[in-house]
Amino acid sequence: MYFLDNKHAEEFQYLLQRLEKARDKEYLAAFYVLTADEELRRKGAEFVGQDGIDWRSIFGQDWSSGYRLLLELAQSLFQSSGQINLAYGLRTWDEARFNLAMQAIHIRRNGLV
Repeated sequence: MYFLDNKHAEEFQYLLQRLEKARDKEYLAAFYVLTADEELRRKGAEFVGQDGIDWRSIFGQDWSSGYRLLLELAQSLFQSSGQINLAYGLRTWDEARFNLAMQAIHIRRNGLV
């Protein structure tokens, strides 16, 4: 499985152990994105809890366009709704963020296989 770094893997595993819903593919994909790097963890992870994910508060934070698109992808994978502009992501994301997006899609489709 692809992680940006060791901290990403650790924080992802921490959420899986801490939250009951962490086995649902929808949650797994969202958790994967929300734990990816320091900015996502600092501005997004605090809005994840036993009751779900507070997307409104997450999107209320100040995000660059590349991060916002990653979060739109995570929300879409989580809620099975919404539309995102993947072509814009291909132009915006660096290789690491592109790989992050592809891994999130894989998790949503297949779980942690």
